[in-house]
Amino acid sequence: MDPPTASVGERAALSRALADIAVRREAQPERWRGYFERLLSGQTIGPLAFDDGRTGTDRHAIAGQCAFALQAPGDERPDRSSPTLREFGERVARHKQQEAALGVDLSAISPRLFSAWLTALTAEWQQIRKAGHAPPYIALSLKSEHPGCSALLEAMGSGRLAGAAAAVRVGPQSFDSPTRWAELVDASHKFDRTDLVLRGEKPPLTDLVGREAADTVMPLSLFEAPADTAWLGMQFDLSTIPAEQIERGVGHLRKMVRVGARLADNLIDSVSWPSGNLQADARANRRLAAHVTGIGELALRHGMDPQKQSTVATIERWLRLFKRQLLRESMRLARERGPYPALDAEQLVQALVPRYGAERAQQIIAQRSPRHRQLLALSPYCVLPRTATPIPARAWLNLLPVIRVADNITMHGSQVRQTLDRADYEMLLRRTWALLRSPSEH
Repeated sequence: MDPPTASVGERAALSRALADIAVRREAQPERWRGYFERLLSGQTIGPLAFDDGRTGTDRHAIAGQCAFALQAPGDERPDRSSPTLREFGERVARHKQQEAALGVDLSAISPRLFSAWLTALTAEWQQIRKAGHAPPYIALSLKSEHPGCSALLEAMGSGRLAGAAAAVRVGPQSFDSPTRWAELVDASHKFDRTDLVLRGEKPPLTDLVGREAADTVMPLSLFEAPADTAWLGMQFDLSTIPAEQIERGVGHLRKMVRVGARLADNLIDSVSWPSGNLQADARANRRLAAHVTGIGELALRHGMDPQKQSTVATIERWLRLFKRQLLRESMRLARERGPYPALDAEQLVQALVPRYGAERAQQIIAQRSPRHRQLLALSPYCVLPRTATPIPARAWLNLLPVIRVADNITMHGSQVRQTLDRADYEMLLRRTWALLRSPSEH
């Protein structure tokens, strides 16, 4: 739910419901219930918002999201008896039952049969919606260099895929092709639920683990991720925090991050994932996408000129304070509850014992072991105020360098692109692409 659009009654009900769920993980639930409920009701933190603006306390109370890559063998025809179509329908039905957001990547489908497959999937999707079996959110993704990309964009524009979103995974080939690039920008600027997801790797949170290959798109967060991985999306709105408390990195900011990280960690265990494999991944990797929003509103509220480099420097410093607190709380939870299991910290300790000894090996791994595999997520759209302002929209793009602080650069929040004309929207995409390829800020 998007906090600014929820009514007071809706938000109070959601806050109580989420607090009740989160305290189940606590040995002393009454100690934490009030903290969780106050934080949730204060409009600073909440589940990741739908980009289509839907609200309501009965849908998607916990923003669990996952994606899979649809594999269609080259000789398989897309008819009603197709195993691939059956798998698509079954996966969609499971996500409807568990109220989880679903991403479906189509990049592995043969270009030769893509049009036929898209027609069959569209018909299947229309039947699913008619029967009331659609999940709360679904996004079809495809690599931009796939020959079927134009067909997917046309299906979105025609309304045949109504109720679904599309996420085009943009790589360097598209930037080098003026015709394809213009087609992508025009379609995504015109159609609200057609997003461009810029492909680019960020290093893992700790150097104790390697990178993962990304082959799908998380449907709510809108960044690339490995198939069949489970993510919790939470939203932290910095515009609700007094600037002086952010500046000091103490007070409300520290308390908010401490309680918020604990709340999110508890909710990871509470999502009803649609399969045992996703449940196992959620618990083993504890993937948290902590989206920071409200940067444009924060600057506007405090009279900061987005065109001044001093504003960029100040906001980047604030985000680093937030990130440091977030990582510190993840490490604190790791000491209390253990690091995320897939890190296999004990095996790492044993590997270091021959060189450092048992005590020093324990210290080395403990100092680098977070509770979560990923943390801070920033979108280029977060630097734009959610509504039009007297300051020209292009001026806000000067704040884009602050997103380099993130562990994951996402494309969530694209509904604010309505404040940008087509040229400024293209500029946002190109600058974000350049930032993805700039030296790491870790």
